[in-house]
Amino acid sequence: MMRFIARPLGAALALSLCAAGTDAVNGLAATNFVDVGDSVVEILDTSGLAFSTMMMGSAATAPSARTASFRDSGAPALAPFDRHQTFKRACPGGGRVAIDVLDADINGDLSVGDTFKVTFESCVIEGNAVSGRSEFAVAAHRFEGHREITELDFRFSELGSSQMRWTGAAHAALRSDLQRGTESYVVTYRDLAVTRGPHAMRWNFSVDMVRPPIGEQISRVKGAVTVDGLPLRLRQDEPFAIGTDGHPRSGQLTASDKHGARLQIEALRRWYAYRFFAPGNPGEKPDAASQSKPYGRLS
Repeated sequence: MMRFIARPLGAALALSLCAAGTDAVNGLAATNFVDVGDSVVEILDTSGLAFSTMMMGSAATAPSARTASFRDSGAPALAPFDRHQTFKRACPGGGRVAIDVLDADINGDLSVGDTFKVTFESCVIEGNAVSGRSEFAVAAHRFEGHREITELDFRFSELGSSQMRWTGAAHAALRSDLQRGTESYVVTYRDLAVTRGPHAMRWNFSVDMVRPPIGEQISRVKGAVTVDGLPLRLRQDEPFAIGTDGHPRSGQLTASDKHGARLQIEALRRWYAYRFFAPGNPGEKPDAASQSKPYGRLS
């Protein structure tokens, strides 16, 4: 399971946000829906979805005897019955992370009460120098038949790079079908503060993703996000289907403001289609339409 947790880390650190202009505070409009759309899809695109588990890469430091990914990296496994350990680990592009692990029940396995604190010291991943702190505690860990279930409570403090930083809490529930190879997670952001330069966002939504051993990943988003003071309600009309290249192939999300204006965001093969509906327009014909830049070129 921990290999699955660590995989999205690199992509997540590459995430950047293009926030909307200050006029967005008053509501969605024909003059700002493209900017707002770009902001929303940046957090919902593959990189944004991967961010849902980005610091779970730290879980590769877990003392579980079943966690191979951390030991494969060259870092030492925790010795049995060693309740507390601190050590440092080199990052792919330079810098390092300082890791503090508490094995609550001193059994050498991932279990409730275990805590992991990680401090990034100019840790370079995919060209981004990451600093800040992260910690998580194991809230639940059990096996139900051939399924492994883990719940983690996260706390971030000024974590990120010069492009983006976040502070706040999240809860993750991860399920791994050890027989079929299917992995899934639901991550809930709890008023997570995200900043990019002078722009600010608040994340209060959940991401539900299913990753089969073969085929497309399926993801759903539900909740709310605030973009530069503009609160938006998010509704998944059709799940996003994400291909092997990490980009969505289909799916649709609607973001609505408090005035009743809505923005439909549809994932196409190469870009997102944006459709703006002004307040009072309940129909299917938009008041304005546009599209994002091709995938990978949103920022």
